[in-house]
Amino acid sequence: MRGGGRVASKIIRGTLVLFAAGLFARILGFVYRIALARELGAQGMGLLSMAQPVIFFAVTLATAGLPVAISKIVAERAAVRPKAVREVLRVSLVLVLAASALFTVLLLLLSGFISHHLLSDPRALMPLLALVPMLGVVAVSVVYRGYLQGLQDMVPGAFAQGAEQVVRLVLVFLMVPMFIRQGIAMGAFGAALALVAGEAAGLAVLLGSYRLRQGRVRDTVMLDGMGTLRELMAISLPVTLTRLVASVTDLADAVVIPRRLEAAGFTTDQATAFFGNLYGMAMPLLFFPTVFTFALAQNLVPAVSEAYARKDLALVRRRTDQAIQLGVLIALPTSAVFLLLGHSLGLLFYGSAPVGDLIAPLALAAPFLYLEVSVSAVLRGLGRAAQATMNGLVGSVVRLILVYTLAGNPRIGIAAVIVGISIDLVISFFLNLGALMKAIAMRGDPYAWCVRPLLASIPLFLLLRPLQAAARSAGMNLWLSTGTAILVGAAVFVAGALLVGVPLNPRSIR
Repeated sequence: MRGGGRVASKIIRGTLVLFAAGLFARILGFVYRIALARELGAQGMGLLSMAQPVIFFAVTLATAGLPVAISKIVAERAAVRPKAVREVLRVSLVLVLAASALFTVLLLLLSGFISHHLLSDPRALMPLLALVPMLGVVAVSVVYRGYLQGLQDMVPGAFAQGAEQVVRLVLVFLMVPMFIRQGIAMGAFGAALALVAGEAAGLAVLLGSYRLRQGRVRDTVMLDGMGTLRELMAISLPVTLTRLVASVTDLADAVVIPRRLEAAGFTTDQATAFFGNLYGMAMPLLFFPTVFTFALAQNLVPAVSEAYARKDLALVRRRTDQAIQLGVLIALPTSAVFLLLGHSLGLLFYGSAPVGDLIAPLALAAPFLYLEVSVSAVLRGLGRAAQATMNGLVGSVVRLILVYTLAGNPRIGIAAVIVGISIDLVISFFLNLGALMKAIAMRGDPYAWCVRPLLASIPLFLLLRPLQAAARSAGMNLWLSTGTAILVGAAVFVAGALLVGVPLNPRSIR
């Protein structure tokens, strides 16, 4: 019993460390994004945002799925065949180094073609070239992270994320101003170098952690390299296909959106700046509240998996119902803030009115983004991750079709992009919700899911702007007036939620 208690305590400590480090890394990443946008500007963010999906696509091809496969196989072997544990590390390193070397050469050879013929702005060549070394760094990091997680050592991966963000943030202030004197493209080149340096710092943390515990696992010669390779591929390939969908759609956005805006009459500079405002600034701000819904999802997946394994569908339904109610509780107030104060937030965080003008309309669909995280988490807990991925692909395809067919119209242009993204979020959510309700034979509760949260939110929607205006009239600056409006609005929302009986305790998922 004591041994079991120690194991449980270790799992709880590891979970808390992971959550705290993940939250810290996300906050630092958000601060980094703000600093980068202010140093680089809309066009520079656009160039970097065009180049990144190309690299991420190559990273996905070379590594996606391997962390899961490595950690699973290492964990199994550590329990029954400890002498064969390090063989997994060696085979994985050979695999990713070969794949990353191949894709690095291909990217170097094709970078000119990609920047001039696929991406709409040839200046994206500079950040693309700077990001190429990141492929090999990420590939090796993936292997060591999966290996250490398989040995139930979660802390190095968490600290590696923090190291990445700290180095990126510091180097943004050092490198971007130095390079941007030579032009926007070189500024994006400096920002890309900071990204690579951050990944290298994360890898250094992982390698240091591996060296520290190297003596705990006995060394061994290769026992069955091909057998290990087959094990890795059997687990990683399905995950790779899942992640490849997201990488392809991100790359398609970088290719299609700027080109269709140019067809609508935008100059290359204007299209690049819009893409930077949207994907480099507005979308990361809208995605930030998912730090809370992802925390909910982390709690939800094992809870649902446990109930489903016991064939207790009633418990699965109850946990799903509670998760959706909590998701709405997060989604509605945050969306109200973005909708009503989006313009102010764009000025405060990025010093950019155009970013604020994008945040407000996107906020109308933001609740579906936040709720989809919870719904897809339940599907994963039911073992239906592939279905969630396919539903997301359907939404992405609809988005791309709408953007391609409508964004080239000069009378629609930007509005078509906003509508396409919003419809994508709505479709993905409802497809996943429908699949979930069918899988567990569940009927929705409109009163608990919609009516009560909306009733609690009405005072917030009515008061946010008047509160900000009153604070401004009292002499507060934009930071203080907006912060005051949000804090008072949050208190009003909590009071309204308590009044109408909305559950406010995340621990209610049990």
